[in-house]
Amino acid sequence: MINSAQAFDLANKALKGNRLKTTGFTLLSGFFMLVIFFTVNFVSLLFLDSGEESPRNYPISFTFSLIQSILQDLLAIGFYAYFFRIFKNKQSEFRDLFAGFKSFSRNIVVIIIGTLVAGLFSSIVEAIVEYFPKIKPIEDNVLFYVILFLIIATIFCFAIYKLYPTWIALLMKMSKDDSTPAIDLIKQTYSQVSVYNYNFLCLSFRVMLWCFLGVFTLGIGFLWIVPLISMSYVVFFDAIFNPEDYAAPEFPDAPAQNTPPADPEENTTPELPEE
Repeated sequence: MINSAQAFDLANKALKGNRLKTTGFTLLSGFFMLVIFFTVNFVSLLFLDSGEESPRNYPISFTFSLIQSILQDLLAIGFYAYFFRIFKNKQSEFRDLFAGFKSFSRNIVVIIIGTLVAGLFSSIVEAIVEYFPKIKPIEDNVLFYVILFLIIATIFCFAIYKLYPTWIALLMKMSKDDSTPAIDLIKQTYSQVSVYNYNFLCLSFRVMLWCFLGVFTLGIGFLWIVPLISMSYVVFFDAIFNPEDYAAPEFPDAPAQNTPPADPEENTTPELPEE
C-alpha cells in the first residue's frame, strides 16, 4: 500500500499539464455548490412558519437539508470522476461533473443512508448540549462537563476514523460502478477500505498541513491545493481498489523471502567404458 507522501507525489505528477483545467473546474464546482446551498435554503424559507419553534418547521428543515445533501454529494461524485479520468486517461471532460446522476436512484439511496448516519450523531450531540445544562447547571458541574466533552469528542473522532474514509471511497466508486446495489456497494467498500483507515489518517494529517498553507495565503492557495488534495485521494483509493497496478508492495518493510536454491541436477548421461 502506498503511503501519504507517495500519494501526493503521484497526484502532483498526474496534475502536470492540467493545472489550469483543474483550477477552473474546482472554481466551477464550488460555484455550483454555492448555488445549491443558497437556492435550497432560500426556497426552504418560503415554506417555514414565521415562528421559529413551530413544529411544522422541523420536517420542512429536515427535508430541504436532505435535498441539499443529495444534490451536493451527487456533484461531489462527479468531481472525483473528473480527477479520476485525468489520473487514468490523462484527459478531462466537463460532463464528468454530472457522473453522479447516471445511477441516480442507487446513488440517492447511498447518500441518504450516509446522511442519516451523520444526522444521527449530530442529533445526539445537539440533544446533549441542549438538555444537559437544564438538568445539571454548568457552573456547579464543571468537572462533569469536562469529562462529558472528552467522552463525546472521543466517540465522535472514532466514528469519523471508522466511517469517513469509506464515505470518500463510496463517492469515488459511485462515479464508476453503475451496477452494484446500494447495500452491497456499502459493504464491499467498507471491507476494502476499513483495513487502511490508519493510512488514510496519515494522509489526512498531510492534507491538514496543506490546508493551513491555504489559510495563510488568504484562501488564494486553495485554487492550487484543492485539486492536489482531490487527486491524492483518487490515487490513494485507486491503490486500494487496484493494488496490482502499483509496484509498491502492501507491506514494504516486510523481510524478503529468499527462495532456497534448487538441487543440482543429476548427470543422467551414461559414462562410456574405458578402453
